[in-house]
Amino acid sequence: MKTGVILYVIDGREALEMDGEGATVSESFKLLRAAAVRVAMSEDEITYNWWQLLTKGMHQVLCMKAAYEASNKTIKPFGTALRLCG
Repeated sequence: MKTGVILYVIDGREALEMDGEGATVSESFKLLRAAAVRVAMSEDEITYNWWQLLTKGMHQVLCMKAAYEASNKTIKPFGTALRLCG
């Protein structure tokens, strides 16, 4: 079963928009074992990314809150994952 994850950036959103090139997801995220990762900064982007992941064959789609740290250009998920599909 393939899992896709949408990271909804709620902290550091402005900084991510300015220097988002080269941003990476932190190592702690790899524990989710996701086949695909998408980053969203609005509710509309969550919906679009959800559709994209479903069309790419993901059986399970999760959404998590995330924070962007501009100092080391990493996106760190936090909180509990919300299952959108599967």
